[in-house]
Amino acid sequence: MTEPTARDMLRIGRDVVVDGIAYTLVRYVDLYSILAVRVDTGEKVRVAISSLLTAMGRGEAEVVDDAHHSSRFETLSADDWEMAQRRATALAPLLAAEQPSRREVAEVGKHLGVHIATIYRWIKKLKEGGDIVDLAPHKPTGGRGGSRLDPLADALIRENVEQRYLQPQRPLISQIMRDIELACRRAGISAPHPSTVRRRVAELSERLVTQKRLGRKAADDKFAPRPGAFPGADYPGAYWQIDHTPLDVVIVDDVHRRHIGRPWLTVAIDVYSRCVAGFYLSLDPPSEVSVGMCLVHAILPKDSWLGVIGVDARWPMWGTPAAVHADNGKEFRGSMITRAAQQYRFRVEWRKVKTPNWGGHIERLMGTFNEEVHLLPGTTFANTKERGTYAPHTEAVLTLRELEQYLTEYICNVYHQRVHSGIDRPPIKRYEIGVLGDGVTPGVGLPPPVGDAKRLRLDFMPMIERTIQSYGLRIDGLSYYDPVLDPWIRSVNPETRRPRRFVIRRDPRDISVIFFLDPTTNRYYPIPFRHLEHPSISMWELREVRAQLRKEGRNEVDEDLIFQTYERLNQLVADAQSHSVKARKAQQKKRDRVTRREAEEAQVGISRPSAGATTMDDDWDDDAPAEPFAIRVVH
Repeated sequence: MTEPTARDMLRIGRDVVVDGIAYTLVRYVDLYSILAVRVDTGEKVRVAISSLLTAMGRGEAEVVDDAHHSSRFETLSADDWEMAQRRATALAPLLAAEQPSRREVAEVGKHLGVHIATIYRWIKKLKEGGDIVDLAPHKPTGGRGGSRLDPLADALIRENVEQRYLQPQRPLISQIMRDIELACRRAGISAPHPSTVRRRVAELSERLVTQKRLGRKAADDKFAPRPGAFPGADYPGAYWQIDHTPLDVVIVDDVHRRHIGRPWLTVAIDVYSRCVAGFYLSLDPPSEVSVGMCLVHAILPKDSWLGVIGVDARWPMWGTPAAVHADNGKEFRGSMITRAAQQYRFRVEWRKVKTPNWGGHIERLMGTFNEEVHLLPGTTFANTKERGTYAPHTEAVLTLRELEQYLTEYICNVYHQRVHSGIDRPPIKRYEIGVLGDGVTPGVGLPPPVGDAKRLRLDFMPMIERTIQSYGLRIDGLSYYDPVLDPWIRSVNPETRRPRRFVIRRDPRDISVIFFLDPTTNRYYPIPFRHLEHPSISMWELREVRAQLRKEGRNEVDEDLIFQTYERLNQLVADAQSHSVKARKAQQKKRDRVTRREAEEAQVGISRPSAGATTMDDDWDDDAPAEPFAIRVVH
């Protein structure tokens, strides 16, 4: 039997083994449990889906240990990544079809310029758990398999398509081909075949072609959504919308219980059901990190996370969406966010300027959240007129952790459960119908969980490249070392003969440990500070230290001076925090990093103790609580 992947682990009909006994997954009971049948006796067993997800995560953790597998997209060139994207887009309809016809497969092969056997091989690879990286071109070793198109001819095609075809004059492809042939003749090279040029044009976005050749109004008339509607959001996970807002409430630190300002909320909503897919609450302003951590929170199961933050609730949403819709902020357009999203097979689309109907759902949700926090002590209300003489900084009582608990309770036990005016039913009910069906409309089924949660978290962290020297790695004046770096000291790139640069991931909230991608194993390894006695520090704190040193006229500084200054500033903050809002906020960020790390680590890998499965007779109760158990999949 084929090795199962995370994509089909929850598929109905899958055989699993529980404590040495074989069961078959028969049907979904609800969003929280599956009915299974014992193969040898026919007994019915109700299985908690959260237990399946936890057991699957525990199995991954036993394999990866301290190192985390790489998604491999970090090392692709921009051209290879673009080619992989084009191929993935063309293959999408074939992957969605139950059994595509040979004619459909042949048409895609002709469109991409590859043999039909290659298309079948790609389909098989992706259905067995492969990634978009597997569609990238392999570097030719010479001879057969190498590109026969001259690089100059390739550049001429690109130039003429962009500068001639995508113009209001709307020239024909035959006219573009004539210009390319003339330019190739002048350059003394062979002209490309007309079908090559037609393929390049066919790969262009239909909206882009309409906008460039017919104008933006024509494109908007054809593609823009109707007010109050969002085209394509026809099932759970079809579209998520994501955005940030400063919450209208002042919070306090958890030591002195004095005000430290307003937190930022990043939240993702499932447009179809209006359910909240996930969120990220922070004292730091919006950044690529807050976007990435919000998406990671939304994609992963949340049972362990709920347990760590101390909220008794159920939040049965996980899995990747088909697309994420965001505004034009730079934190959404970061190259790593876009690449990571494409690696996990969902698109990131950006809201166009002056088109408010594209972001209405998330903005209404933000308004709902702020209306809710207007009931809390310390609220700033929507404006000064509403606030009147109320003093939020005096009345504030909630810490960041308490506010996070409050929002989670509100999302799971209030917002998801009450009727939403836009869909005339509770969001969680709409989500359940979309997933499981309602007897009339078939559901899309439970989404597949991500196979490697730790890798997912790393994929949505910022990436940098550095060379490795005898002392290890140096980033922003700080040194890192681990023996795993030794084989790569002073490595040279065999193609350029220049120092080889390696992929590094780091979490700006704690840069005391970075993650090194070993190119031979395609796994990430944690690399600590070279001097282990150095304390944990964030990227923002490092910037403050450097700014302080510049004020003191010390432009050339060493690592020891950086940490000496950091300790001195920490002491100043500690002395001042009972009086200064900024100082209290800085200290609170340090404490929040510890508690947030616990919750995030629980979500990506800490499992719960397992218990035996619960058996029941034919007249079993749908409302009975599901019990956790340990599983392994029958191969």
